[in-house]
Amino acid sequence: MVHGFLICGPPGTGKSTHIRTMLRKAGFDEAYILADPDKLPGNHEEQSEGALKLLNDTIAENKNVVYVGSCLSTRTLITVLRDMKKHKYRTVVAVAYTTVPTALKRIALRHDQPLDPDIAHEVHTFFTSKAERFMTIPNVDELYLYNNEDEFNLLLSKKKKKIVCVHPDGEFYFDISKYC
Repeated sequence: MVHGFLICGPPGTGKSTHIRTMLRKAGFDEAYILADPDKLPGNHEEQSEGALKLLNDTIAENKNVVYVGSCLSTRTLITVLRDMKKHKYRTVVAVAYTTVPTALKRIALRHDQPLDPDIAHEVHTFFTSKAERFMTIPNVDELYLYNNEDEFNLLLSKKKKKIVCVHPDGEFYFDISKYC
């Protein structure tokens, strides 16, 4: 079975830094194509478009893929997951969280991925308003929610509609305890 792994969250939450940890916790240890905008050339728009194209091309080729991005567009997210399911993918979504001040500190330390702090703050705020959608979005086989404020901690996992709360009181974009 092919695997599609979407790692979502605003800038500075540790998505790229903790790819291997998230894959390992999901039991995924196979070769994959990485569709990460930050690893592609060009400006932000070109990087985002290139990563989405790479993701879609990889799905069409039925290869394992890991996409790293903000996942801000619900429509795009639903379309990608639906396409993965059409190609018989096992779909896994991981969402990374950290506070805005921590994210801004991490972004300020970047040399290869500069980002205006105001834009990072706006993306974080927008993501927070939409984050709970991940609990009910269709075509997701497994969902993992992580808090990466200090250490990379798994807060909640959802597999085949069974929810396991590791840290139900952990800080996240929304109150996860109501799902526990």
